[in-house]
Amino acid sequence: MQSLSLKFVEPYWFKFVDYYGEEFLLTYGTFIAHQVFYFGCFIPFLIADFIPFFRKYKIQQTKENDWKSQTYCAIKVILTQVFIQLPMMYIFDPAIKAIGLSARAPLPSIPYLLLTIACSFIIEDFYFYWAHRALHHGIWYKYIHKVHHDFASPFGITAEYAHPLETIILGVGTVIGPFLFSRDLFTLWVWLGVRLYQTVECHSGYDFPWSFTNLIPFWGGAPFHDYHHEVFIGNYASTFTYLDKIFGTSGKSYYTRKDKKSINKSE
Repeated sequence: MQSLSLKFVEPYWFKFVDYYGEEFLLTYGTFIAHQVFYFGCFIPFLIADFIPFFRKYKIQQTKENDWKSQTYCAIKVILTQVFIQLPMMYIFDPAIKAIGLSARAPLPSIPYLLLTIACSFIIEDFYFYWAHRALHHGIWYKYIHKVHHDFASPFGITAEYAHPLETIILGVGTVIGPFLFSRDLFTLWVWLGVRLYQTVECHSGYDFPWSFTNLIPFWGGAPFHDYHHEVFIGNYASTFTYLDKIFGTSGKSYYTRKDKKSINKSE
């Protein structure tokens, strides 16, 4: 069972914690990790925009991701991250410490880490579905969620392009899972990295053959969420497709379009 343990990582992780200090890492370190993961996940998709070979994988073929739009989006996102997300992390720091989150906690086994990530995805997806669906009604959409729909053809960093209240509302769903299943900072950061890749990818505007949506039947991915941005309704879940199917909110023409694409690929 030693091969399923993260004991070999612990000495390096604890040295890292001792060097920077637990106090710094719990708040500011988490914010820095978020920035590194978020923009690091976006860079490959940004590069793809300038390589003609990848053009065939773009979902909305007639839309261009120009520098003006991407720069404007990046500035707005960074301002939200610095003036909303960072203060949130600072304000909730006492509560986080009160529930026992620690950077020096023993690292989980690999199976438990994977279980935590899987359960966190399920919990976040359920929360996101209902919160996102609610944000498409009345004043919630008009004054809050409409901001996120400024881009009908999304690209990676539009994932966190949103009204400050939406950032807070949807952000809650992201932290429920890891706080229910663990109390160690390592697990939180691993989940944060995986979740940020997922949200950047589903806003990327690309449907690559190696994308999860082409490997996992119930994974939504970029095609699923891109459709939502294109038509502004339906496909409310963040990660999986089953909730929209169960509650009848799947985009009316999404699966027709998907089936046609599958037929074209097989011909």
